[in-house]
Amino acid sequence: MSNDQTPVYIDLYGTGRGGGDAPEEPMWKRAWEGRERLWIVFWVCGVFGMGVVIAGWLAVVFIGLQIGLLAAPQDTQGGFAGALTGITLGTLAGVPYLVWMTVSLWRCAPNCEVKLWGRLTRGWLIAQYLGLAMVLWNYWDDIFSWPGI
Repeated sequence: MSNDQTPVYIDLYGTGRGGGDAPEEPMWKRAWEGRERLWIVFWVCGVFGMGVVIAGWLAVVFIGLQIGLLAAPQDTQGGFAGALTGITLGTLAGVPYLVWMTVSLWRCAPNCEVKLWGRLTRGWLIAQYLGLAMVLWNYWDDIFSWPGI
């Protein structure tokens, strides 16, 4: 006679995170596929995560500036080249995160109790990228016509 007393997991809320031996998927994958809650993706990845990315970008720019000034201390051209290198490297590192965060926010927008938040999130994303397009359209010549480049 066997006495099987293994626990039984009952998924009352439909989270799909049942018990068992399967490891839980990482949050970044659930967010990319649109299966994470909106508030987690918005606040943890969108607000806090972008703050970390911006801080890292500024650190790379500052380090590039310092290296440029160390390489050519006689003038400011070395600092300019170092800062420009830092801006480029920081942007190349931050763009994949920005793409992941945007797609994740868009896909996770319906995953909230109050559907208005999902619509506001998608509207905010559209307004953000329209604003970026407008800045690039209006200041394209100013941005990419620096002397010496």
